[in-house]
Amino acid sequence: MGQKFYQVDVFTDRKFGGNPLAVFPEPGALNDVTHLQIAREMNLSETTFVYPPSNPKADFRIRIFTPGKEIPFAGHPTLGTAHLLWELGKIPSTTDSVVLEMGGDLIKVSKKQKNLFMEQPLPSFGDMVKTVNRVAEALAIDPGEIDSCFPIQVVSTGFPALYVPLTNLKALRRMELNLTVLKEVLGSVDMIYVFTRETLEPGATVHSRAFAPFIGIPEDPATGSAAGALGAYLVHHKFVDKLDPSTIVIEQGFEMGRPSTIQVNVGQTGGKINSIQVGGQAITVLEGSLRI
Repeated sequence: MGQKFYQVDVFTDRKFGGNPLAVFPEPGALNDVTHLQIAREMNLSETTFVYPPSNPKADFRIRIFTPGKEIPFAGHPTLGTAHLLWELGKIPSTTDSVVLEMGGDLIKVSKKQKNLFMEQPLPSFGDMVKTVNRVAEALAIDPGEIDSCFPIQVVSTGFPALYVPLTNLKALRRMELNLTVLKEVLGSVDMIYVFTRETLEPGATVHSRAFAPFIGIPEDPATGSAAGALGAYLVHHKFVDKLDPSTIVIEQGFEMGRPSTIQVNVGQTGGKINSIQVGGQAITVLEGSLRI
């Protein structure tokens, strides 16, 4: 029997840009092994499966699988799945928001004109990495191309990543991963996220790249969960002069030929971060059936 699925490009307003996502809106009864096998067959950074919620406050329960494992939360799967549920009429068109249950957390997604925005958990700022030379070796760049004015730090809004600020766009675009060293640098963290204030588009705040090779993501064209944590990093460390926390724009995926635009809104009260929203557009590009 065939399993209906759709492919959605997220954080883009045009086909073949952004980050592709496979969504199975009615997967039926599948065991964990089959979920993972399907994600590997889709061969995308993430695949989602939509189920009835176990929490009465949620509208749907979403399970997210990379080709390597199940993860509790990720940004573009959240927005892409919500986009498809609205498009299929599983969420009424007159409804402006939906609550998704993910890994025990409840994530609210809201419509704002053409964009969808998700409310992410508040950030946690983790360990700072002092071994700059090893990080540079992991990225095959000169240690001086890592911005020494700001920390190399683990930050999370649900999916921890190691954030590495670079001094220039040229270094970010030519870097290559040394996987042996990277594994040592990351430790228990799955993703390394590099960024710089130099951008390609005049309206962008930062240019970024994200890699999680040890869970099946050699490079990610748009990382919504990491974008929220990056927004918190930028605000917390005052990385950009005269930064408006409500209009952060992250460009990503250009090196992969999948340009993506991610919008981040960091709310504050008394200098303390009290909300993070990440948003963008999405477009459905493929519909198919997988024989199981």
